[in-house]
Amino acid sequence: MCGIAGIWGNGDIVKMTRILAHRGPDDEGFFVSSEHLPEGRRSPDVKLGNRRLKIIDLEGGHQPIHNEDRTVWITYNGEIFNYKGLRKKLTELGHMFYTETDTEVIVHAYEEFGTDCLAHFNGMFAFAIYDSRMPNRRLFLARDRMGEKPLFYCNENKRFLFASEIKSILTEVEAVPNIHRDFFVFEDNISDNTLFEGIKELKAAHMLIYDGNDVSVKCYWSPETFDTERRSDKFYIDRLAELFYDAVQIRLVGEVPWGVYLSGGLDSAIIACIAKPDIVFSASYHNWDSRFDESEYSMLTAKHIGAEQVFVSASPQEVEQGFSDIIWYLDQPISTSSTITSFKLSEEASKHVKFILNGQGADEVFGGYTRYIFMLIEESMRNSEWLKNYEPMARRFWGSHAFIDPAERYFNFLKRTEPTTSAPLRLFQQYFSCQSGIINQMGYADMMTTLPHLITMDDRGCAHAGIESRSPFLDHRIVEFAFQLPADLKIREYETKYIVRQIARQFCPPEIIYRMNKMGMVSPIGIWLQRELAHWASDLSLSLRKRNLGLPILGAEEYGVFDRRLHAVISMELWFRRFIDK
Repeated sequence: MCGIAGIWGNGDIVKMTRILAHRGPDDEGFFVSSEHLPEGRRSPDVKLGNRRLKIIDLEGGHQPIHNEDRTVWITYNGEIFNYKGLRKKLTELGHMFYTETDTEVIVHAYEEFGTDCLAHFNGMFAFAIYDSRMPNRRLFLARDRMGEKPLFYCNENKRFLFASEIKSILTEVEAVPNIHRDFFVFEDNISDNTLFEGIKELKAAHMLIYDGNDVSVKCYWSPETFDTERRSDKFYIDRLAELFYDAVQIRLVGEVPWGVYLSGGLDSAIIACIAKPDIVFSASYHNWDSRFDESEYSMLTAKHIGAEQVFVSASPQEVEQGFSDIIWYLDQPISTSSTITSFKLSEEASKHVKFILNGQGADEVFGGYTRYIFMLIEESMRNSEWLKNYEPMARRFWGSHAFIDPAERYFNFLKRTEPTTSAPLRLFQQYFSCQSGIINQMGYADMMTTLPHLITMDDRGCAHAGIESRSPFLDHRIVEFAFQLPADLKIREYETKYIVRQIARQFCPPEIIYRMNKMGMVSPIGIWLQRELAHWASDLSLSLRKRNLGLPILGAEEYGVFDRRLHAVISMELWFRRFIDK
């Protein structure tokens, strides 16, 4: 975990970097291009900044890092898990190293392969490389395939700025709101635009080139679906077991203590049972509402592997006192109400470890959500020879949305308010067109819309406490493999994540493997906002409505205690107060 920042042109790189100190509490470094130019040569300054969390090469990894002749410099956040093999290959090709870091491997891989170096990396990363070699001086920015590490940028008046978090860029540009009319449909601006005018997000699996004049952005990876000959179940199970075991093991690289976030579900349990940490961190809300308590099941797994288990909880008072700070760390509201739990876990974990493993991503890529079953049933009925002539009857029975275009059907299920434009639906239709098979289509849509918010929650939660989060299920090899699986290995006879459960039989307690009522990393915040925090929530909601934003803002009655819309409303009001009103 690090914080990176940079400027092409005028600006205070020290201020931009130091506001990211929480991301990298152990070290600080800067590069200014004018200090490395031959005498008499002038050009706009390029400045790089880095705040470092030390995990690899604790003594020698000071950033920014350079190549042999100091013509290529990098500021970097993340981990390249296969860096040792790449280092060996690059050394054989004649490259010379002065550190033991994965950071320097990126520099030399860029020298050797250019922007195609991205295809050689297995990891989570966001970096900026300044290539001063004439005549094509440029910045090369890139973000990992699944977007585990954040990166934002702003291009204004021949000045280019970038940073790990938006707040860093806001030290140089004014905070002006830029809220899409359909923001509350998914609590997202539905593009690479952020909630701040002129500041964009470099999306997952994208790279960017800036040459002093123009910005060029390109997608360099996406999972593809292939029609291949069906193999035996055993073939796929064995292959995934091999991939997943390796994905866990390579994420244990480091010279510091580590642990696992352990919920009561399958995904974190299988990671814990393979990694066998000395310590795990879990949430418990048994004092508030048993519907939100996972401790019974997380304790089963912790006991199974013999790990010390540390529990955290939260209270309504802590939400009221600390939620504004959470919004500040997030930079903008996100579409999950689990942030309070995530931040509490990271605060406790930081007292014991420097990085943690988590189970994010399994539900999206392996068909883990129960809603997938309903869509799968409807799709099979649509394709049935027996029922294809009875769609009008089905619509009378289930409603007018039954058997419509699958992308629109799934969109209607997930939307949190009615859109005022066609943009959100068009985006879903685009995502569905990228995959074949209804399970892959839904998973890909979730991977592109809701999963990034969960990844952001993990990143910012850990960053605010000065630790790092790693997600084995987001290994790109596993994601690619998942999108090539036969559908019945994801969902079989109403059993979600079928293939993952088969692998788990080798490692996990049976009570975890076949548990079907897993809720996720939730908290009772929905109840608190309607009960203990009702007055606070009402004041914030009223304040947001008085802003007359022209956005459809709904209450939180329709979906009961798990409804997140009131959470979205108070998050937006606190965002205005923290970033705009000041």
